[in-house]
Amino acid sequence: MEARSFTIPSCSLLFFALTVLLLISNINPTLAGTSTTGKSNSLKIYRNFIKTSCNSTLYPALCYKYLSSYASTIKTDSVKLCNTALTVNLKAANKTSALVTSMAKKGGLRPAEKAVIEDCNEEIDDCVDELRKAANVLDNLRDALNKEDQMADIKTWVSAAMTDEDTCMDEFEENNVRESVKNKIKKSIVDLRKITSNSLALINRLSN
Repeated sequence: MEARSFTIPSCSLLFFALTVLLLISNINPTLAGTSTTGKSNSLKIYRNFIKTSCNSTLYPALCYKYLSSYASTIKTDSVKLCNTALTVNLKAANKTSALVTSMAKKGGLRPAEKAVIEDCNEEIDDCVDELRKAANVLDNLRDALNKEDQMADIKTWVSAAMTDEDTCMDEFEENNVRESVKNKIKKSIVDLRKITSNSLALINRLSN
């Protein structure tokens, strides 16, 4: 008895292939939508964490402004939050240092003005150095055996940086410096002072 062979009509094969493709096209957008929603919810949680943390600072709006863009890196990690705050702080300090250095080289300054700017430049250089030391220690805090001592050092350096910023401003207020010269540096120093204040507040929060 001869075996019979069966063939599936080509139209059935085409219908089956189209059905599979349709199922795949419906599944993928669903998965993609779920993934996007999950990321959006996570980002919202991270930003809320930053906002809550920033509420412990003297300048919460400024704090959130500078740190919220790093939400996906910080997540809900308090150490990463402080690390990022010091990184932002260092960038601001370096920017101020560059401005003061540029002003010191500018022509048309009175001898007294030049002396004040040069003194300020030294203070801001010290500020940058202290913030860098604090950031380096914080980077290795998780592996430190004496965390309390390390946190005390970090606070000391950030506090010293604030003192340097205050000293620079005092130099301008106490000496005969023209407003046109003072104002260009003053705004940068004031902004830096606020950022450093926020960094210290977040670090104090971390240690508590």
